Parts: sequence; C-alpha cells; structure tokens
Amino acid sequence: MKRLLLLFLFVISLNSVIAWTSYTHNWICDRAGLSDLNCAAADTPAMQSKYHDISPVNHHCANNVTDCNARRIADKYILINTSEAQGFAAHLYADSLVPVHWYSTDYNTCHKIFEDKVEEKLRNSEDKKYKLLGKNYDFSKWNISMQCQAKFGKVNKTVDLYADNIYMDSVVKYVAEKMNVNSNSLNTKTVKEYDLTPLLIVLIVIVILVFVLFFYFGLRSKRVDKKK
Repeated sequence: MKRLLLLFLFVISLNSVIAWTSYTHNWICDRAGLSDLNCAAADTPAMQSKYHDISPVNHHCANNVTDCNARRIADKYILINTSEAQGFAAHLYADSLVPVHWYSTDYNTCHKIFEDKVEEKLRNSEDKKYKLLGKNYDFSKWNISMQCQAKFGKVNKTVDLYADNIYMDSVVKYVAEKMNVNSNSLNTKTVKEYDLTPLLIVLIVIVILVFVLFFYFGLRSKRVDKKK
C-alpha cells in the first residue's frame, strides 16, 4: 500500500513526460548506430494512446533502479522485432538515464529547463581541440549543473542534476549495449585537434617584423628631413 501511495504521488506531480528532447533522442540513436529507428516517436501522444505501455509514467526511472518502469517496458519492446517497437525500446532505455527522470520534479521550473539545456549543448558543442603553447583547449567539453526541488513522498528535498559530454557518451554506449549493437557500428565522435602554436609564432614574427620596418623607415625619414 505504501509503495502504491508513493507511486501515485510520483505520477500526479509530473506535469509532462517529455524526456530527452526529440533532438537529443535522435542524437543518442545516431551515435549508437540506430539512426534507422524513430527514437523520438515514443513521446508522441498518438503513439502513447495506441500503445499504453509507453504512457507517461513508464518513461521514468525513479531512483535509477535496474527494474524501474522505463527499463522494464524497454526490455519488453526489445523482444518485438519491428522497427517501431525497437524505436520504443531505444527511447525508454535512453529515458532511464535522464537525471530528472530519477525524481519527481516540476516540469516547467526544472525538468524542461534541464533537458533543453542539454539539447542546446549538443547542438552547439564543437568537436574540436586546440593546443596553444602546450595547453589544450577542448571545445567538445561541456556540462550542465542544476539544483531542483523534488518530492519524496510528502517531503521536498533539493537534488543535484548533472550532465556533461562524457555522461552523454555513456548514455549512447548504454543504449547501444541494451539494443545489442555491435561496437563497430557506433558512430563515435571524432575530436579534431589543431595546434595553434606555429600560427601564433608566425603572427608574433610578423608583428615584430612590421614594428622593425616601421621603426627603420621612421628613422630613415627623420634623417632625410634633417638633411633638408
């Protein structure tokens, strides 16, 4: 009875179940070698009304336990050999690793903000690393950190939410492993490295050369003026 009550409180506190955004779900599946699946479809009202197993509460993974709703339903759909079912499974496995899906938080003041920030980082992060005078500047690195109020029964507690580029890579690997994707099929991110030190040295040499030329011709001009 106590568990049912906690589950009820968890469900009624959710304003929406949109998990990782559609872009993020497709980003995860593309990296996991599952780009042929529609990994965002499980969030659409039409699909949720047609397949009751992918109803809102089953996208969550309270306390990040191994047998939470999202993982349990994903395990069911992965056994169904259709593209649609496989897309649902991949979606739910990814949802089980959404930090805001581990708690009961408000959608507009926490849930949506966190997921939108992750999407923004995925869209804008550069897969580039620069080296300058021996120091590395990796523009593929990013992180999102938030504190939110979450319901634990009748008590509100502050929870820390965190995601970064390394975490999202681990989400990709988790989904790929659960979906039995061969590791060779992973669309791994390639970080391009550029050493800017030679360019900086060339620019410094050019600046020095320009300064010397200005100084030289300035002195020469003064000498000519004195002779006149």
